[in-house]
Amino acid sequence: MDLTQLAGWVPIRVYWQESRPMVDWCYLGNARFRQPFFDETIDLCLRQPFNMLFRHQTPIEMLSEFQDVQSLPPTGFIFHMSRCGSTLIARMLAALPQNIVISEADPIDSVLRANRRDPAVTDDQRVAWLRGVIRALGRQRHPEERHLFIKFDSWSVLDLPLIRKAFPLTPWLFVYRDPVEVLVSHARQRGRQMIPGVLEPALLGLEPAEINLALLDEYCAKVLGRFCQAAVLHHSSDAARAVNYRELPQAVWDSIVSFFGVSCTAEEVERMREVTPYHAKQPGFIFTEDSAAKQEFATEEIRALAERFVSPWVERLETLSNSIGVSHVAEEL
Repeated sequence: MDLTQLAGWVPIRVYWQESRPMVDWCYLGNARFRQPFFDETIDLCLRQPFNMLFRHQTPIEMLSEFQDVQSLPPTGFIFHMSRCGSTLIARMLAALPQNIVISEADPIDSVLRANRRDPAVTDDQRVAWLRGVIRALGRQRHPEERHLFIKFDSWSVLDLPLIRKAFPLTPWLFVYRDPVEVLVSHARQRGRQMIPGVLEPALLGLEPAEINLALLDEYCAKVLGRFCQAAVLHHSSDAARAVNYRELPQAVWDSIVSFFGVSCTAEEVERMREVTPYHAKQPGFIFTEDSAAKQEFATEEIRALAERFVSPWVERLETLSNSIGVSHVAEEL
């Protein structure tokens, strides 16, 4: 298939056809990634009559052909421990027409975890596929688009060395929050990554025997600790920054955009501010600050689990430099 046939199309799924990885494509046209998450934008597009009737599937090797000038190099990566404000950052960046913001895209996750699906997949293949899928998602479809931001799934921080190998110059954030409040959030409504069996125990540095289905809060604390540990161990002062939930939303216009090498006008800052009164994941609802309520809800057990498994790494994150003297990178695609 000629790449011209994929103009306006984006990869939405990586799947295996027998033993061969394939890519499923959806026609996005001029639609923008305005929903809080990638799959929400894709779901809306899939409801269009054209996408109900037509679809492209290609071998995954097709991704390596996306090297044209229309593909924007990634401006910045956003990692997070989950339930900590990263979606708000993505929503604020997406409020500006010059930004393409891809938030927790399934094809990126599938590429990163391809070696768990098939142990024969090498790191070099994953690097090549990751570059390709990000190129394909970052194709410039509007003339004003100049920046590309990727918000990864929370567990993707565990693949940070491979992501850095693919994009060694791209600056990245890790967003975190008081672990008690994050544990309470998951106790109320668990994210899928906090359900034993969704993530491979080896990826988390756990033995299967360590996982007790009756101790879900403990499992959640171990997972959160592992995410924060990965961010600490791979942090580098010249390319990374740790961002506390307490700094949001002001940190976005005060320092985060400049950390990513982007400047904003007063009007653009105001456009980002307009997003902040609303719930990041449910934009139709007004956001209510809930830190105090979560602290009140926390049991002694949750506090003890946070202290044992997560807080030591959060304390390390607190000590990391928040300097923002990073100039944006040259083309690395």
